[in-house]
Amino acid sequence: MAFDDICQNCSQFISDSEDLVAGLGICIMDNVFEQYIDAILENADFSDCYDIYIEKRYNGEKEACTHFEELDIIEISNDDEVYGVFLHEQMKHQNVDELIKMLYCNDNELKKRAIREVASYIALGNTGAYEGLVNYYMGLAQVEDLEDVHIRVEIVDAISFKNTEKATIDAYVNELVRTPSNNTTKQLYSEILKYLGKCSTEMVRDPLLELLVKRQYSYKMRNKILEIANDYRFSNERDSYFEFLNRS
Repeated sequence: MAFDDICQNCSQFISDSEDLVAGLGICIMDNVFEQYIDAILENADFSDCYDIYIEKRYNGEKEACTHFEELDIIEISNDDEVYGVFLHEQMKHQNVDELIKMLYCNDNELKKRAIREVASYIALGNTGAYEGLVNYYMGLAQVEDLEDVHIRVEIVDAISFKNTEKATIDAYVNELVRTPSNNTTKQLYSEILKYLGKCSTEMVRDPLLELLVKRQYSYKMRNKILEIANDYRFSNERDSYFEFLNRS
């Protein structure tokens, strides 16, 4: 059996235990992990470089590079397979109200861990986890500092598992409406625009053009947003933008 050539199916891709279900991880060939390699390879232990791991991790569904090495196939028994299906279904329908409550605590590290756990449930299709996180995210105020940015990037990554949902797109755009684009929020803007760029043009076009009416952006940022909204080259983007303004 051959696997698709994506990072998650490569022997160089390793995940922290909390990210296994969500499909997030890092490439061990990244030189930044060289000094931690023994602990990582022996125990998948990122405790000595956890902040770096969080910064470098990405979705394993990304197309693999030329260093792709297919994972060894491990045969599992029918009992193991049945248990896996059972566990999946259990998590899909698990009540996560207590976990959602943790999002509202004042401990940022505890909040981040809660977001990552919620992300695991969202990846398995748990509706309560998704709706709870989106409701929490929509209720936040404007970004206050860099730590706040990091927390919101975690949330954006988590709800990206539901990128085709209107509520996800509304949450992305709501963040762009309430939060200015500056050096502090650069990472947050980049993450949101990356995911918006993966959504269908039909779903994001009007919300993004409405955003440009509500908030002033630099020439460069405005054109990034227009490109995602219209999927045309610049001249068409500009014409379409002014047509929308006139219509409004």
